[in-house]
Amino acid sequence: MKKTVYLFKIIMLALFLFFSAKIVSAQTLASVRRELNTQEQAKPQHQAKLKDVLLSLKSHYQVNLLFEEKILEGLNVNETLFNKAESIEENLSNLLSQFNLRFKKVKQGTYLIISPKKDKKQKKAELSSLLESEKERLLTTVLASEPVAEHQKIDVRKENSRRVFAKVSGKVSDASGNGIPGVSVSVAETQQGTITDAQGIYSLNLSAGNYRLRFSFIGYETKIQEITVGNDALTIDVTLEESVTSLADVVVIGSRSTAVRTNVETAVPVDIITAKDLQSTGQVEPTQMINLVAPSFNSARQTVADGTDHIDPATVRGLGPDQVLVLLNGKRRHNQALINVNGTVGRGSVGTDLNTIPTAAIERIEVLRDGAASQYGSDAISGVINVVMKKEVGTSANLHWGRHYAGDGRNLNLGLYHGLKIGQKGAISAAVDLRFREATNRAGDYTGPVYVRWDNVSDLALRQQRYAQDRDLIAQNNFNLSKNMLIGNSAVDNFGGMLNGNIPLGGKTTFYFTGILNYRQGRAAGFYRYPFQTTQVIAELYPNGFLPEIASTIWDRSWLMGVSGELGSGWRWDLSNVYGGNSFRFDVNNSNNASQFAQGRNAQTSFYAGTLGFNQNTSDLSISKDFGKQIGLQSFNVAGGLNFRIDNYSIKEGEEASWRNYAPTSGRVGGAQVFPGFQPANAVNQNRNVFGAYIDLETDLTKKLLVNVAGRFENYSDFGSNFAGKLSARYKFADAFSLRAAVSNGFRAPSIHQRYFSAISTVFVSVAGQLEPRQQGTFRNDGPVAAAFGIPSLRAETSTNLSVGITSQIAKNVSLTIDAYQIDIKNRIVLTSSFVRGASGTGLQIAQILDNAGQREVNSAIFFTNAIDTRTQGIDIVFSANPQIGNGTLGITFAGNMNKTEVQGTPQVSATLPPDQFGNQIFNRLERSRIELAQPRSKFTLGLNYRANKLATNLRITRFGEVAINDAADPRLDEVFSPKIVTDLSVSYKVLKFLQVVVGANNILDVYPDKLQKTQALTATNTVALDNSSFGRFVYSRNVTQFGFNGGYYYVNLNVTF
Repeated sequence: MKKTVYLFKIIMLALFLFFSAKIVSAQTLASVRRELNTQEQAKPQHQAKLKDVLLSLKSHYQVNLLFEEKILEGLNVNETLFNKAESIEENLSNLLSQFNLRFKKVKQGTYLIISPKKDKKQKKAELSSLLESEKERLLTTVLASEPVAEHQKIDVRKENSRRVFAKVSGKVSDASGNGIPGVSVSVAETQQGTITDAQGIYSLNLSAGNYRLRFSFIGYETKIQEITVGNDALTIDVTLEESVTSLADVVVIGSRSTAVRTNVETAVPVDIITAKDLQSTGQVEPTQMINLVAPSFNSARQTVADGTDHIDPATVRGLGPDQVLVLLNGKRRHNQALINVNGTVGRGSVGTDLNTIPTAAIERIEVLRDGAASQYGSDAISGVINVVMKKEVGTSANLHWGRHYAGDGRNLNLGLYHGLKIGQKGAISAAVDLRFREATNRAGDYTGPVYVRWDNVSDLALRQQRYAQDRDLIAQNNFNLSKNMLIGNSAVDNFGGMLNGNIPLGGKTTFYFTGILNYRQGRAAGFYRYPFQTTQVIAELYPNGFLPEIASTIWDRSWLMGVSGELGSGWRWDLSNVYGGNSFRFDVNNSNNASQFAQGRNAQTSFYAGTLGFNQNTSDLSISKDFGKQIGLQSFNVAGGLNFRIDNYSIKEGEEASWRNYAPTSGRVGGAQVFPGFQPANAVNQNRNVFGAYIDLETDLTKKLLVNVAGRFENYSDFGSNFAGKLSARYKFADAFSLRAAVSNGFRAPSIHQRYFSAISTVFVSVAGQLEPRQQGTFRNDGPVAAAFGIPSLRAETSTNLSVGITSQIAKNVSLTIDAYQIDIKNRIVLTSSFVRGASGTGLQIAQILDNAGQREVNSAIFFTNAIDTRTQGIDIVFSANPQIGNGTLGITFAGNMNKTEVQGTPQVSATLPPDQFGNQIFNRLERSRIELAQPRSKFTLGLNYRANKLATNLRITRFGEVAINDAADPRLDEVFSPKIVTDLSVSYKVLKFLQVVVGANNILDVYPDKLQKTQALTATNTVALDNSSFGRFVYSRNVTQFGFNGGYYYVNLNVTF
């Protein structure tokens, strides 16, 4: 078996080298290229009428093509010149240039085909006759064309000589009442027609009789209007509705074929989220936008979670943030520098920060809900998210202002976009995104000790005495027990910019590029340090304690550039390089290093705590060709590629005062409170190389059966190789129904962060029902401490993905997809439970290991390791319809996801330490609940969007399923949070042609998640200690949340488009 796999890899690599050599030789040796062209011309070509190829062109790009039939008579072309991978204008140039014909863009989506031999006056007269109504004999429109039998055609000139004509005119408008220019208006079963002018007005001269007028335009549903013409003028006004299936529904991700497929025609499920869908959410950050429109996607802001307060973890199908791959314009996007080590969803994972992408620059987002490691590489276990940048010509601006019902958390967002044309075929666009978000606070009132510690006293009388002393000091110092923590959204200022473009280099070769630069400053807080916590607080500096703050500075940059083209032999090629980098700087403010107590009021209060960095450079060469026509199939696309990637991960140490203990024998805690800085021992700068090769075959074996086969080999310099494969198919068993299925195996390599991250941090652990600060060490997987704890070296996660689904285009405006799936993951990497030092048993062994490693101040240790196997099962449902109701159109969308993840078998145990009743084990019940219960097992969204004339309303109802969190050792502290329904509503009005005003509210009914139930804290008179609220400070859980806990939010949007 190993020999067979090895032989297969050698053959595949040989093929890739052959294809690469072919491309290089074709590009660099001009004589060889000329020879290839000569040979190609000598081959028998697939000839077709130029008119028929143009009609195919209009169908693909959904544009209007205007021409005189006589200039196309007798003209035949090689139909393979129509390249779906190129723009409409590139195709027109290729098709028309050989006949000395040209085209002119009349309006957006409308092109006039002309002969350059005519002088300017002739051209102007020709264009005028086409835009006006009296010269209808000259015009044939693409979208209006239908097969016409010869005996049905009408000779207009003969009829004109003996008939009296009446004028038929009117206005063609959209749902908002605005005129639509360039609409094709044709008379069925004739060659008469016209197009609407800049105001949407049309007119025709028709003789008496019954006719069918056909109105069609790109992006709108074609409308047939039956009329009866007499001797008097007739006015027919028409409203066109936007098409449910438009260019936005054409899927790019998941296939390397040039065949055009919508999301109901693909072999695997794909969600298409347009810029309009994103904007309708009333959110300003991509993660929160996607969360409201894609049920399989989950993301909620975190709180009191160190760096994770500033970056939202995002998941697909209930798996981890590092088990979904993010692409930008189809190319791998780099990960964030931050690794989630706090107690949140995705603990121990490294995701991709989607919020670094300017929303003003996004054209659409494609969410591939299926394993795709064989097509795109490591990480694509649960799916792939492809963010496509805008290329359109024009200018737009969006201004958003909003705040929460509670009066806090104001948001101000300004998005600007401008796109312009470069030459005839090129384009360049730029966007700027400015976001300002204030913090929210949903903290409760504190009921615990402030100045005098009383809660740890078992003697009732003494506890009451100390409680009274504490209350007296609280009153004397006017200490505010209300909301003395910040629990909610962090404050964020975000500045982002994008530059995107494509420039033709001649022939079929194009240079393209995309650059993004993003800067973010975040401000969040940790736990309040009270005066009684003398080992952490310098009393002379903070007599009433302090609330320490973490200030983040996050830089994100990426630059993609490449060249693509097509050889004379029909091979399409793409050579690209993308660099991406992310850095996360930690600063601590309003804090102290308690070991500097000797300095009193002069002690340091702000600290630089270090910087995390991640850089990635990926070079990629891909080739593809469709052999369908050569072998008698509708399509047979062969694609292959090679890529080489370099990952770099770094940790820069903080300043000395941020981590050092200046008085180790004093009992004081060293380092900055809330976030001790990275120490010199944590500093690292490591690289690794990744080589990958893939092959991808896709074919329409019949008109009903689509099949895709893909395989990928990758080799990592730091742990070895993996191979992934995939087979998917779609069978159309009826005109309106298709069955699709896929089976694949995949993998996720350990991130370089997981291999080399280490730190000493402050965590709050439950002691007798209360949260106590402790120093915790995260030790490198390849270090001596991990070895002493019996932690093995990291290896890749492997997965098996099965899916089956049914798709249906029930009617022209109605579609339905249902997909079931099962994902098995073996050797899943987790961040272990805490190994806590103690006085006996396993705890004593832990203490001895830490002391021997020189970590005497560290109370507990955690590691990255392959610990568990999981199985995820679920079902996705997406239904959409677009019926016309009254004078408007009602868009209906219902989408849902149900999933369940369970740990399979027995989790890994330490090779040297036996588990104990205190949760000292690699994977305790708290960590298990984070995997199985912390994300909603279901999410359903119903969207209703009604548009009529200039007014539109949008209603969205989302049901978030149940979540839960378990205590590490005590089941009595487990919490379950029931499902909740959140309602969003907005109303928009088009004040001017270029200005739209939107007023709306998210969570309009002000719904909050369930409050924590286990809140029976210790008091002066009882000994109950089942408290998850930390003496009332946490009203809602900070460990799990379905949609956050900020309540209702209202906003105003101003949208300007030129």
